[in-house]
Parts: sequence; structure tokens; C-alpha cells
Amino acid sequence: MRTRKIYYEDSEIFNWKSRIEDIKQEGDFLLLSLDETIFYPEGGGQPSDRGEIVGEAWKLEVSKVFEKDGVIWHKGKIFGENFPKIGEIVDLFINIDLRREYMEQHTAQHLLSAILEKDYSLETTGFQVFEDHTKIEIPYKGLDPEGFIKEVEGKVNEYIGRNISISIYWKDESTRIVEIPGLDVNPCGGLHVKSLGELKLLKILDFYKKNNLYWRVEFVAGRRIIKQLEKREKEYKIIKEKLGNPNIVEGVDMLLSKADNLEKQIRKLKEELNSYRLEALLKETKEFKEYKFVARMMDLEIGDLKYVAQGLFVKDKVVGVLFNPQGQGFVFGRSVEKDLWNSILSFLFRNGWRGSKEGEFLQGKIENPKKVIEEIFLEFFKD
Repeated sequence: MRTRKIYYEDSEIFNWKSRIEDIKQEGDFLLLSLDETIFYPEGGGQPSDRGEIVGEAWKLEVSKVFEKDGVIWHKGKIFGENFPKIGEIVDLFINIDLRREYMEQHTAQHLLSAILEKDYSLETTGFQVFEDHTKIEIPYKGLDPEGFIKEVEGKVNEYIGRNISISIYWKDESTRIVEIPGLDVNPCGGLHVKSLGELKLLKILDFYKKNNLYWRVEFVAGRRIIKQLEKREKEYKIIKEKLGNPNIVEGVDMLLSKADNLEKQIRKLKEELNSYRLEALLKETKEFKEYKFVARMMDLEIGDLKYVAQGLFVKDKVVGVLFNPQGQGFVFGRSVEKDLWNSILSFLFRNGWRGSKEGEFLQGKIENPKKVIEEIFLEFFKD
């Protein structure tokens, strides 16, 4: 039996009585179907309503509503002493603030998309209402995104100020039309406000490139603007407290200046430390023919390891193989006798070297650096 959709008859009805038609269990969740409902099911980018279904000594906290084969299912967790029964008459209560919030965002999307298409030939290709904002996607190719989005926002809010009534009607049994007179006519199964004035204002939060074809527009309208302001105020308060400065810009500038100075100090200390490492390695080199040979695994980031390797590379008659535990490393030697250099490279290739192959300073990666370092000594210092 198909569920009667009270929300289409009047979207301002927020509580109702209904009868349970069917009951299903899905893990920790219970699913109820009713003969009629005020709960809007998810679909077309608009989330479902939330709320409660209350029976005789039990309550279902509805977190999701969906439609399947004309039947609307209400999913949630059950609380109370009793359990629902088929045929039981129950009370339905939806979250009024959330319902109105979703209606405002959906109507705002219709208005924004209509202006983008009418004035800029930009068709909306994606739409979704999230917990704290709504997004659409458009094939924007302009050169001034900031100026463009400010212009669009101004046009949208001008329409909101006109307080045009929204017209909703059925074209046939399956096609429901939502019309903003003089601007937009669209088939839509979602819920909407009665007039544009209810939106009060639309604010575009972000406009950025999703990929080479599409840009994403994130916005809020109506009561969500107040929520965004409250959220930002809380964030600003926390930031000011953490900065210890009532002027956020000044506080951030001071913080960035401190961070920059610390970074310079750290860089200087790293250079000094790497210089000590370099000198220590030079003392540990093994004599091989007329060369000084060093092979070590060092627990360093690749940038620091490169600094040490380059420092050794400029020394006379030094041949080196340095890796970190991740297998990243360097092989180097200036004016090394050809047979010796080829022997070192041949050994590395046999052990899975992946990286540069030409030149005197090579960078690459190997699978088992500890094993390679141990075996390279056995290979070249057998005696």
C-alpha cells in the first residue's frame, strides 16, 4: 500500500496521527511504514526530515526517511517499555527548525541556479544540502571569479527582496512543478518556502574550482546565515583567546612573525647539526684503494640526508651510499674510477635500486636499506 504524502498537501504540518502498516528490523535500527506521513524522504539533493514517532510507551527517534516502491520507511532507534505493533495509531512529530531550514536551502538553490542559467547560461549540474551549507556545481569559465560571484549574490538578494510567491502544482500524476514566476519553472519533488522573502538573505561562502570543467558554489540562506554567524563568532572568540590579542589580524601577524623567526632558527640549527653529522661521517670512512668509502643508514628526512650527502660529495676522493629507514637515499662519488663506480651501481641494481642512473650524484630508493648497507661492506671489504 502506497504511503499518503501529507507533506505535499501542506508542508507546514509538523505533527500528525497515523497508523503503522509494517515493521522491519535492520541491525540496531527499526523501520516503520505508515499509512500516511508528514516526514519528507531523502531525494534530489534534499535530506530527509528528522523527528519522533510516539506510540504506547515507546518512541522511535527518526534519523532517516526513504521511499521504496511508493512506501515511505521511517528509520531510527526505539526507546521505551513497549514495542510498536502493526495497526497501532501513533503520533508523528518532525523537527520544525530543520524542516524549514531544508526548505529555505532548496528554494535558495532554485533561485541561485535560475539566475546563473538565465543571466550567464550556466546550468547547475549538481546540488546537495549538507549539515551546515548547500553546494551546487556549474561549468564556470570566467576570469574574475570574485567579481562574478559578488554580482550573482547581489542579483539573488534583489529577487529575495521582491518577495515573489512560489507556485507549486502538479503537471500530471507524476510531475510536480516548482515555479518562481517570471524566472524559473522546474520539475521538483522537494519542499519549498511559500515566498522568496522567507529566505531573507543568501550568502555565498565559497566559490572554487572542483576540476577542469566545474566550479563549486557553497552557500547558506535564511536561518542558516544566523547559525553561520554564531559559529564564526564562537570561532573568533576562541581565536582571540588563543592569540591573546583582541585584534585578530594583528595577533595573526605577530604569530606568523614568531613562526617565521622560529623557522629560521630551526633551519640554522639543522644546518649546524648536519655539519656535525658530516664531520662525524668523514671520521668513520673506510679506506678503499685511494678513496674514502662511507655507507650508512641514517634516520633523517630526505632533505637533511641530501644536505649531508652533498657535503660529502664535494670532498675529495669520497664515495658514499646513504639511505634513511624508508629506503630513500643517495649514491655519490666525484671522478671515481670507472670500474669501481660500475661495480657499486651493479651491486645496487641487483638489490632493487630505483632511481637515477647517470651522473656522479644519484638519488633513488631501495627496498631493504639495512640489508644493503650491511652487504655492501661485505662486497667491497671482503678482506
